[in-house]
Amino acid sequence: MKRTVLSLVIALAVAGALMAAGNKQAQPQQAQTAPAQKETVVIGGWPAGDTAFKAIIPMFNEQYPNIEVKIGNFMPTADYHNELQASIAAGTGAPDVAMLEQAYVGMYKDASGFENLLNAPYNAGSMKKDFVDYKWDLATSVDGKNLVGLVWDIGPATLFYNSEVFAQVGLPTDPDAVYKYLSTWDGFLDAAKKVYLPDKRWLVCSAADLYAWNFMNRDFYDQDLNLKLDKAGAMDALNAAITMRKNKWDAQIGLWDNEAYAGIGNGSIAAVVAGCWYGGFLKSWIAPDSAGKWRACRLPGGISDSNWGGSYLTIPSQGKHKDAAWKFIQFALATKNAQNAMFKAVDYFPGYIPAWDDPLYNEGDPYFGGQKTKALWVDIAKNTKSSYSTLMDATTETALGNAVSTGLSQGKSASEIVQMVKDQVAAATQQDKAKYIDILTKAGKR
Repeated sequence: MKRTVLSLVIALAVAGALMAAGNKQAQPQQAQTAPAQKETVVIGGWPAGDTAFKAIIPMFNEQYPNIEVKIGNFMPTADYHNELQASIAAGTGAPDVAMLEQAYVGMYKDASGFENLLNAPYNAGSMKKDFVDYKWDLATSVDGKNLVGLVWDIGPATLFYNSEVFAQVGLPTDPDAVYKYLSTWDGFLDAAKKVYLPDKRWLVCSAADLYAWNFMNRDFYDQDLNLKLDKAGAMDALNAAITMRKNKWDAQIGLWDNEAYAGIGNGSIAAVVAGCWYGGFLKSWIAPDSAGKWRACRLPGGISDSNWGGSYLTIPSQGKHKDAAWKFIQFALATKNAQNAMFKAVDYFPGYIPAWDDPLYNEGDPYFGGQKTKALWVDIAKNTKSSYSTLMDATTETALGNAVSTGLSQGKSASEIVQMVKDQVAAATQQDKAKYIDILTKAGKR
């Protein structure tokens, strides 16, 4: 009986093998593994994002050889976001992977047009603990159910200064000493006076910036949508700005003007306040010949550690290669090696916290005279508090800056300038505010 059963098992096995062989001969193509189809993912954004991506594409293709990554039409930030907004509205023309600047995130996080990265197949919520919370929260919808983009870089707010100019006029040059000297507005104005040479040299581009530095993290509103113009220290900064303008101690140009780039490059403007990413601009195209002269410290005037700018990567819903796009975003932003490779390329400081655990962050930077700027930025990033993001942030930032600049040019008092800010912001944000109130209401938040 056992032999009979064993014979039957063997017979069935042989028959099965012969049947499989017959099928294999009849359908030879099904037995072979077809090569994976090559996909092309197009990325859109603004400089120097393109330089950062070029630094990691070869690394990405080692892991994903069948995904070709193309750098799309990179353009100035405002122009890019205008074009992206038009593409989202039209339902066509957007890149597969889109950069989003922090100021514009409030416009998109509660709107349609982009994939919700909290949903499957992305499931980005599992990575939340690895990213800076104040940047993650900014990209999360009012109801907490939508994530419009994954955090790329942050911008620990920094005062960059030309140590050669500071030494020439008798100011301290060591970063800690400079921070202490500029920690009051009296000290800052004293430095402005010492640096000033009529029609030749100034400390900063515009006195209006002193007031704007208090709102660098775009924390313009509280949760009741009141403008927070009375925040501690803001009026002191505005009064210092008025004094600076009356004495002509500022260059009276915008930070993004060509005259500013030239002045910073040739030493006629001795200090700049921006996100840490500005250090990459100094090195690469604004002041590449000034290596060793520049240094960095915390914000002046007693302003708390803050963040200015930074970006996200997102997936427009109209895209045809969402899976490939997500693979690239995960590789670029949620791996230590890729984040640090981009940081080395363009000084885009990672919002991905595990990236900070690397010897890179304790190295001196030759451009900044060997100063350990990256360690400084880690400390600033850890001390930065969350802000409340709204639909009106980008418009508010522009209106506030314009109002202060106009008020200073017209010789207005601090109280008159604040009223101008209130009026211009209210007029500029009227429609967006109504939309945002509607969003809050539907989410049960108002």
